[in-house]
Amino acid sequence: MELYSYKMCITPGFYTVSVNKAINTQEVAVKEKHARTCILGTHHEKGAQTFWSVVNRLPLSSNAMLCWKFCHVFHKLLRDGHPNVLKDSLRYKNELSDMSRMWGHLSEGYGQLCSIYLKLLRTRMEYHTKNPRFPGNLQMSDRQLDEAGESDVNNFFQLTVEMFDYLECELNLFQTVFNSLDMSRSVSVTTAGQCRLAPLIQVILDCSHLYDYTVKLLFKLHSCLPADTLQGHRDRFMEQFTKLKDLFQRSSNLQYFKRLIQIPQLPENPPNFLRASALSEHISPVVVIPAEVSSPDSEPVLEKDDLMDMDASQQTLFDNKFDDVFGSSLSSDPFNFNNQNGVNKDEKDHLIERLYREISGLTGQLDNMKIEVHSRVHVRLGFTSMWHMAFLRSHDTGWTPS
Repeated sequence: MELYSYKMCITPGFYTVSVNKAINTQEVAVKEKHARTCILGTHHEKGAQTFWSVVNRLPLSSNAMLCWKFCHVFHKLLRDGHPNVLKDSLRYKNELSDMSRMWGHLSEGYGQLCSIYLKLLRTRMEYHTKNPRFPGNLQMSDRQLDEAGESDVNNFFQLTVEMFDYLECELNLFQTVFNSLDMSRSVSVTTAGQCRLAPLIQVILDCSHLYDYTVKLLFKLHSCLPADTLQGHRDRFMEQFTKLKDLFQRSSNLQYFKRLIQIPQLPENPPNFLRASALSEHISPVVVIPAEVSSPDSEPVLEKDDLMDMDASQQTLFDNKFDDVFGSSLSSDPFNFNNQNGVNKDEKDHLIERLYREISGLTGQLDNMKIEVHSRVHVRLGFTSMWHMAFLRSHDTGWTPS
């Protein structure tokens, strides 16, 4: 599967610059184009050596913004980077734990966020190291999920516990980010708000898969073990189901996510694991990310904090008035972002295209000038040759050419 339709030559220098641009001290979301280069760089070098050589020179323990953006980029690499990213990163696992404890002493700002994010990343690394059948992006078929448990009920039991722990860390970060924002204001359209919300796209992707797999594993366990034995599993699932349902609902109402991702909604009631036939009623939550999506840095942002996010009724009224004025040509495809103002090409891309066109035009003019000069030279040479021959004849006969 192609990660990105993005053609470029990833040189070590270019990769290094992209890592430094992605992980900076500005309170804005990581630019997608820089994160994309970091991901492609791991596939180019088949690992994360360059990434860590750059990161190790950054003061992650003294600058919370740098640490937050490092976590975001590293999460992306663990999800979509080369499989060797995990192997190359394991040696830094203890350092991540130390940083998590250190940032945990701060209760305000990005300190607490960094602490919880680092704990999630360490949990993620441990889970995928212990369960190598699970790819970084967590996409598996039902058959692959069965193979991960090796047809052993004890393995499925333990796998479910580890998956609960994994999902718990994801939900903790989800909840902490939301708690750190003033949700009564339009935080999702400010640069500061987007800086905190951007990593949740990866969290939403992870949670959708983990929730789906826990449902399937619990049905499998209930077909093999007594219901009383699994009471603890059901209680823990119910707690996580309630949290995830609420967080998905709240996220889907934020303007920032509406432009970047389609968030699934969980069912009104949790699955009934005591009824085996209920498995057929389970619908796997699917997160939709448009193929061509603008990076967070190209999203329109506001620095003001005195705007309110629209609720559903206000949004519907606004959409209806918009359609009345401009037509509803986009309504049939709400995730076709290619023609929206917020996803125009980067200004540099437009400049490059214009320069290419100018160069192409100048090249054509130069070719025409070469042809013209070449033909004139031939004419001049022919005339000079004729004049020279006439001069020689005049020398013999005494005639002088005029």
